[in-house]
Amino acid sequence: MPIDQDEIQALVSVETGEIDRRIFTDQAIFDREMREIFGRAWLFLCHESQIPKSGDFFEAPMGRDNVLVVRQKDGTIRAMLNTCTHRGNSVCRAEEGNTKNFMCTYHGWTFGIDGELVGVPQLESFYKNDLDLSKHGLRHVAQLDTYKGFVFATFDAEAPTLIDFLGSTGRLGIDLIAEMGDMEIVPGVGKFEIDCNWKLCVDNLFDWYHPQITHMSATYANLPVEVDDAFLEQARDAGGARTPDGTEIEFSSSDVLDFPDMIGVFGEYGHAIAGPPADPQKLAQQWRNRPEAIEALGPLGIRIGGHPGIFPTMWITEIGQVSLRVPRSPTLTEIWWFNFVPKEAPAEVRSFMIEVQNHLFGPAGVLEQEDGENWAQGTMHAAADQSATIPHLLKMNLGRGKIIREGGLARIEDATNEHAQLWTYKAWAQWMSGSSWEALAEGTTPGDTL
Repeated sequence: MPIDQDEIQALVSVETGEIDRRIFTDQAIFDREMREIFGRAWLFLCHESQIPKSGDFFEAPMGRDNVLVVRQKDGTIRAMLNTCTHRGNSVCRAEEGNTKNFMCTYHGWTFGIDGELVGVPQLESFYKNDLDLSKHGLRHVAQLDTYKGFVFATFDAEAPTLIDFLGSTGRLGIDLIAEMGDMEIVPGVGKFEIDCNWKLCVDNLFDWYHPQITHMSATYANLPVEVDDAFLEQARDAGGARTPDGTEIEFSSSDVLDFPDMIGVFGEYGHAIAGPPADPQKLAQQWRNRPEAIEALGPLGIRIGGHPGIFPTMWITEIGQVSLRVPRSPTLTEIWWFNFVPKEAPAEVRSFMIEVQNHLFGPAGVLEQEDGENWAQGTMHAAADQSATIPHLLKMNLGRGKIIREGGLARIEDATNEHAQLWTYKAWAQWMSGSSWEALAEGTTPGDTL
């Protein structure tokens, strides 16, 4: 049963920090998300370094659709739906590669790398030449553009430009990986599924409250020493957390992931960055001292650490990775991981970066295995009859976030909080209301408080 606009607004209360758990399991809500969010937003597809030569292609998700992102003979990039215009089969079964054309394996209809229909078997004998090939090429996305090598597209011809969609917050988020150096992607994309709603994965990007409990075992299981130096901060106790036998959990400063201070940056359309301030003196952050990085990021950007989130589903880590949370159903999400390294980095540095990236996140990542269990548990209980009536809470430091404006960015500096999660859900509700682009921009522009 379709869900109306008034119902959507009632699902998210920024004032009370309460979110209706139905948004994590309801099929009608999911269907509306596919239309109002994934059918309109600019979505990350791939990096230009994945398709350097003419004929190189990469299959990328856009909501429930898949598109082929293809480097053209003139060096430009096009993206088109991977569905034959005859009977709907895939015209390409490979996830990436190089080709001179795309052929549907049902009847043999063949399309050029530009999407034009160039071959139909028995065109003369069966169709009597009465088929206009020019009208049956692959359907292209409405707009495609790149920012610092990152390729985005939208199905909405009326959408703002990519630069305007990203805004200062989204551009800074990408700058925080692009300015690590001349970045190129490590071949291959890690993919795996988790039985959870995609929004719980996005919610977790900005959650710096959970590491001291969720990732305790990963810490004890020997995170790389350099990662310890980058993440382990002065600790507080666990605030009353107790084991099943009643023992209160306390931590020393050497064995807890704890983050007492936060910087949150909030932008139009739901983009956000949140996390502890960066320390350019630490090994993993010394790229911030590069003159090019200082110029690109500015004095505020240099200080901003944590995880950028490009609404709706793109996540950028501090260690050179990009992830997509690809919704497959209300209760199933496919996680994609792209690893990046600087082209000019010595072989041993590149090798170490890849080792750390794969150790923390991805199919075998110690952190994401623990996170995934949380997301699956939250989704499972959101589908239960009585449990679903309990709201999803985001009340930490609620009402204490005063917006500071500097360098075209809106930020909050505070103790650990849940402002970024609330900002994301507020934007989600605005998108789901079916607002015009003008109203959407206005409704997701930060005010004086959050």
